[in-house]
Amino acid sequence: MRNFLLIFFLALILIPVAKAQSYKGSYSFQKNPYPAAVIQVSYEEDVVTDAVKAYMTRKGYKDAHYKDFIVYRSVPLTEEPASTVDAYFNINQKSHAEKDVTIISLIPVKKGETLIPANEEDSAYIRMAVGFLDSMRFNILSYSLKQQITAQQKSVDKIKSKMLDLKNDSGDIAKKIRSYDSDLQQNKKDQEKLTRDISKMSTGDESGLAKAHKKMDKLLDDQTDYEKKIRNYKADLEKNTENRSTEQSIFETANGQLESLQKRLENLK
Repeated sequence: MRNFLLIFFLALILIPVAKAQSYKGSYSFQKNPYPAAVIQVSYEEDVVTDAVKAYMTRKGYKDAHYKDFIVYRSVPLTEEPASTVDAYFNINQKSHAEKDVTIISLIPVKKGETLIPANEEDSAYIRMAVGFLDSMRFNILSYSLKQQITAQQKSVDKIKSKMLDLKNDSGDIAKKIRSYDSDLQQNKKDQEKLTRDISKMSTGDESGLAKAHKKMDKLLDDQTDYEKKIRNYKADLEKNTENRSTEQSIFETANGQLESLQKRLENLK
């Protein structure tokens, strides 16, 4: 069952990235529809926002904010000088039910103009904006994957650390069991010797017999204590073994997810 779930997870994360592509769409702002270039990516909104900002920063653009938009001024959508626009990005999760899917909408606005519903002569800018988003796609996906890989690596390292702690605890518990078992065996030998010594004592040696019986009572109390501790530590060792098995399964799943993310990143190149 665990293997099936892992395969199912891998299938989910491998398919959407390859199909992410920009298209002409629409974005509603202040009750007006705006033609926009749109792309949908299978990552959370915060990660995608950081990816867009990182890409634009590397290109030398500084972000500004207007209402629901991240704005970059004087951005050439193509190599043509006439393609320079102010790029209005809106980045939002697709829905509450799909929090790990983010939609990027890019509205190109003629340099120096305000954000107003586009007319027909602006349609060329939308086509160029679609191409611009497509040119960003690899960087957005690559950045997002790297962030996800970093987070997943931290999870794997945390699990490995817990597994190491459990292994060390197992050794400590086993050592205590051996120590108390040794004490218990010695205790039984001491009881046998004391029993022989008592049998040799004179019935008239009341003081000696009283001391011997007091010592025997102490040995019996110690025996009970050793046996109780051994039982408890054996129960701890059994629980530790169960926890190690559980963590091993969790590690295999988490590490499999990490390897799949790394493979996705390789496939992007």
